[in-house]
Amino acid sequence: MRFGEWGRRIVPAVAIGTFVAATGVAAQQPSDTVRAEVEALKRRVEALELQLAEQRALLERQALVAMEADALGEKGAEGEGVAVDPRQRLVSGIYGRPFVRRFGRGTALGGYVDLELEADLDSDDVDFDLHRFIPFIFAEITERIHFGTELEFEHGAEEIKIEFASLDVAFQEWLNVRGGIVLSPLGKFNLIHDSPVNDLTERPLVNRTIIPTTLSEAGLGVFGTLYPSELSVLTYEAYVVNGFDEGLVYDADAGALRAGPDVRAGRGSQGSDNNANKALVARLGYSPVLGLEVGGSIHTGGYAPRGGLVVGTTELLSGDERLTILALDGIYNRGPFEVLGEYARSSLDAPVGAPAAFATAQQGYYLQGNYHFGHGLVPYFDGSIFTAVARWDDVDHDTGRDGLGARRLTFGLNWRPVEETVFKLDLLNDWTLAADTGERSAARRRLFFS
Repeated sequence: MRFGEWGRRIVPAVAIGTFVAATGVAAQQPSDTVRAEVEALKRRVEALELQLAEQRALLERQALVAMEADALGEKGAEGEGVAVDPRQRLVSGIYGRPFVRRFGRGTALGGYVDLELEADLDSDDVDFDLHRFIPFIFAEITERIHFGTELEFEHGAEEIKIEFASLDVAFQEWLNVRGGIVLSPLGKFNLIHDSPVNDLTERPLVNRTIIPTTLSEAGLGVFGTLYPSELSVLTYEAYVVNGFDEGLVYDADAGALRAGPDVRAGRGSQGSDNNANKALVARLGYSPVLGLEVGGSIHTGGYAPRGGLVVGTTELLSGDERLTILALDGIYNRGPFEVLGEYARSSLDAPVGAPAAFATAQQGYYLQGNYHFGHGLVPYFDGSIFTAVARWDDVDHDTGRDGLGARRLTFGLNWRPVEETVFKLDLLNDWTLAADTGERSAARRRLFFS
């Protein structure tokens, strides 16, 4: 074969091969691009689920809160067999309430009941307590204006209060205005405190003595969601509120200062403010990847009444005293495992007439681990799942002294026939720490079924 003839034959063959290879490369590049775009879109959809409460400007237009079940229900049925924990997608704790169902065109109703059986293992005390009955009402006035409220009946009807009642106006995904009685974004637990959402019956100690969950306050503010990158989500909430009042340090019934600060007694009025200094409460949450979220919160403002507080001829408060609470929270999910926790520290200006031993700083934390297993193990409940739980609580009621604290170790096992309903069995071991010596008391053991 002459070179010219061979060249005439081989060159087209090479050209064809080159064309095919180039076509393959060209085809591969769009494939990679599409794949990257699909992954980015998938991440964004999952992020919207994660931050559902902050996405309502976009999501509620179609199905308000019921849309959450539509978006996540099929995933739970067709996924890896691990139920989706509501904590992964609740941020503001308002539009992601459990048991919300649409009623008519623009209204959604829901709620839950919390019945607890408590047995003190060191005594003969065994009690049933209808701890909470919670109804919700939501209304979509327009695509951009929404109203939501929650009422709370505790211990039968011994205590009735408005948990929240707010009007939201959506401008952009990153800018929404909320006013009314708002659920204060102080720590993550205060936003997701509802019993069906959580895996243990009793709330963490830090969320009772440092952060007075449930903390709801009258005020006005903004919230929203931003996307710093294709994989990350940034959420924020910030409100100006009435804040705490002198009940924090003053017992009006006794007409005297308390032995130490009591944040639960210091929760301010939802109808008036005891001073002209409004408080600020805000939270910033960041999710760098799906399954991981960290957050930081602050609540700061004056608690003393305008003009101070004088009892008889004794000045107890000058009027300038302030309280600041800082909190950090985090949650990490990987497969059936989950780790979550929260830390909070409060600091306040001591009353004028307080003794030197009056606590001006308190702190506490909890650390909890969950393991989900047994998906669909129970007959007739294909979507059911079990969760084993362990939590450690530690609070220090006076950081300036040894002791004067409390600790708790809780083991729990719960079963969810469906995501919104849960049966819990918990064993609690409580210890108190003596002031100054730090000596630990004997454990108080209790068993809860709820």
